[in-house]
Amino acid sequence: MLASGDCGGMPVDVTIYREPCWLLEASELVYALVNRIPAERMTASGPYCIPAEAVMRIQAEACAGLSPEDETLQFYFKGVKLKGSADRLSCLGCTLLYSSLEVGHPEPDEMVRALAESWREMRQAGYRVNDINGFTLGMNVGDSGKFNSLAMELMDLPLPKAYRMQLLEVFSSFDEHLHRVAGLLKPVAQRLPALMEPWVSQTENLMAQWEAFFRENSAEDFFLQRGQTEYEGYQRLEIAFRYFSPTPSPGKLRESDGSVRCQIGVSMKPSLSRTSSEERMEDWELTALRLMGSAPRIEILRMVTDTYMTTQEIAQRLGINYGSVFRDVNSMSNAALLQVQNIGGRNYYRVNKPVVRQLADRMVRYLRCLEE
Repeated sequence: MLASGDCGGMPVDVTIYREPCWLLEASELVYALVNRIPAERMTASGPYCIPAEAVMRIQAEACAGLSPEDETLQFYFKGVKLKGSADRLSCLGCTLLYSSLEVGHPEPDEMVRALAESWREMRQAGYRVNDINGFTLGMNVGDSGKFNSLAMELMDLPLPKAYRMQLLEVFSSFDEHLHRVAGLLKPVAQRLPALMEPWVSQTENLMAQWEAFFRENSAEDFFLQRGQTEYEGYQRLEIAFRYFSPTPSPGKLRESDGSVRCQIGVSMKPSLSRTSSEERMEDWELTALRLMGSAPRIEILRMVTDTYMTTQEIAQRLGINYGSVFRDVNSMSNAALLQVQNIGGRNYYRVNKPVVRQLADRMVRYLRCLEE
């Protein structure tokens, strides 16, 4: 554990776990198997990334005996496209496993116990479902004294009807379905330590780089620049490395112990910038520019230029459908155009000015290259 920069004037202790979350890594392999995602999309370039051919071998050995056509695997891991989500498909199994990022519990049984306990604590504390992304459900603290049900919460999300009913079924019996998913994945997870050892053993150096980074940079700046999320009042940051689909998963704030948990892809370099030094524009930049070519989205950006607002407040102010605003805000947040501040369990959005300026500068340089 080491002390990083401040969060709102408070010191933040940063813990980086070297051991992967085996159940989450197993879920990524099975998710890819069921959705027939090629190995090239499950890895990235970089000295700590597992090469695509090795990913194929690991998946074949770890998932031996599993059929992508199996009805149970299909139910839990068949991807569903979400409106406003660029790449990642949602599935029931991952939605359960990422409901609270228990990165401090790498062993499957420990993680299952922690996930079940965390879900009970959130519901008892009045947390309500208010969002969904390719990984899991978003949770906010609900209005005190106001009755709400899981069915009502899910009804507000722009989801296919069949998938909404499946989510209701699964999260209404959270423990039962969590244990079913874990039972499917545990044989895969138990084979992974030996199969992944050559790459996990190499991350000692990467771990040292991230520790040095957090000695010189604040956790707050890291989230704003890399994750576009600002959390309020946390004292601990817990990080685990992510190997398959090595992009960062959304962070999770746990108010009961004042911690934020997240995964860092092994392809990520310790830096505050998302942009490479190359002049070629990256996919996320092109997506962001495309999103800005819409009058309604520009109006949303204008409205939250200097003020944090919730999705509900934006919809009310603009007088337009909440579902449309939800999709646009989700898309722009995924594309780094919006910062997210989590206050009291609620998400507030504001323009990510550094990224917008960066995009403008990149566009100018790109156009100059075309003129040469």
